Amino acid sequence: MILNGFGLRNIPDEKVFPFTLELVENLPAISLTRPVTFLVGENGSGKSTLLEALAYAARVPTVGGISLEEDPLMEPARRLGKMMSLRFGEKTTAGFFVRAEDFLGFVKNILRSIAELDAEMQEIRDSWTGGDLERALATLKAERQGYTDRYTENFDGMSHGEGFLRFFNQRITGKGLYLIDEPEAALSPARQLSLIKIIMDAVKEKGSQFIIATHSPIIMAMPDAQILHFDSGTITGRHYTETDHYRLTKAFMEAPERYIEALNKPIY
Repeated sequence: MILNGFGLRNIPDEKVFPFTLELVENLPAISLTRPVTFLVGENGSGKSTLLEALAYAARVPTVGGISLEEDPLMEPARRLGKMMSLRFGEKTTAGFFVRAEDFLGFVKNILRSIAELDAEMQEIRDSWTGGDLERALATLKAERQGYTDRYTENFDGMSHGEGFLRFFNQRITGKGLYLIDEPEAALSPARQLSLIKIIMDAVKEKGSQFIIATHSPIIMAMPDAQILHFDSGTITGRHYTETDHYRLTKAFMEAPERYIEALNKPIY
């Protein structure tokens, strides 16, 4: 285990968000007992804020978005991260923090940059009147090649889910701490199964550790994972089949018409 647990050193006297959250006020010392830990709960329960604070406190780099140190929207996470105490089993320089929703914008920015380079090179070709054309294009070609070398040769031909999995797999470079917020946002159910395989292989072959905030009953079904359930300002350990996500999904799949009919009932 790389990170054995975490807790709060103290809470500042000035109550500003996120220290106004009941979850933060009552945050217990949490022990991480498995290489994979899932943070689950309803929207607004605090799991993403806690994950961001952990990423800040652990000083892992952000991929696919603005860094936690620079993103103005991450100020609450920085406040919380500064007050957190992390218990490391061992130090590592490998790892990252990624939000799937940021990755989708990241892909678009890469494709936009490649398209702009292609358009600029084509404009040079169309207007070229003499001299060494390849030399004139060399800098732009090298910049474009840098994108494809770092990410993939066919980034623009992939779906978001394929690109996310390829990018994710390439960035797991060793025994590190990897924090992921809602990976299902970029993945179909089949791709979620592929993500489980990637994570299981990284744990087995590299000794990697993952902390993942998710709503997906597919992803949280990963064997031997620790599940921390966020509810009513508390964090408790739960078995997979005891989570609200599993129970609701199972009940819905067994009788979807019952739930759809309930939606159509008049309010008054």
